[in-house]
Amino acid sequence: MAETLLPVMLRVAGKKCVVVGGGEVAAQKVKQLLECGASIVVVSPNLCSDLAELAEQKRIQWLPMKYEPSILDGAFLAFACTDDMEVNQQVSADCEARKIWCNVVDVPELCNFYMPSILRRGDFIIAISTSGNSPALARKVRMFLEGLIGDEFGVLVALLGEMKEEMRKVLKTVEQRRKFIEKVWTSDIWKYLQEGDLDSARIYLHRCLAEAVQNERG
Repeated sequence: MAETLLPVMLRVAGKKCVVVGGGEVAAQKVKQLLECGASIVVVSPNLCSDLAELAEQKRIQWLPMKYEPSILDGAFLAFACTDDMEVNQQVSADCEARKIWCNVVDVPELCNFYMPSILRRGDFIIAISTSGNSPALARKVRMFLEGLIGDEFGVLVALLGEMKEEMRKVLKTVEQRRKFIEKVWTSDIWKYLQEGDLDSARIYLHRCLAEAVQNERG
């Protein structure tokens, strides 16, 4: 029976994240980490052009050397992205010994977490995973969803964030909040979100909230 994975969203802002390798795959991981505000250390004798530019801009710390276990000291997570399987295996073993999250690219059995294919619309995030079986399929699904999930979803999340405290004050239970979101989902707010009319969208949100409160009071 295949193992069941636990999907999570990690806060890595300001945390040391180590990327072992200096090629295009390593650059992809570094860019994802940069989006999340991580403090990134790249370990590799050489860097591809993208990573070299980031190092020159001081956006990453580059250690121009071969991998050594001590580089992991204080790390929150690590990626092993080299084309040397012996090095990748060593990174995985060293991370396991230190209780550090580790991803070895394209070697699921050496990972204790997988990187999903990510669709971002502001704070609205969809992560697609095939549990390491086919990253290419996960990417294909993400590209399909990109055509269905527009920026309006991210805008709606931002607006809901603005009134989060107000919602919690008047809608005390999870069930009440669920009903409120159902009302929002079927309202005319989407038209205003797509048109970029935030004022009207806010009015609709507050109208939906007032109706939800009224319904709860009977």
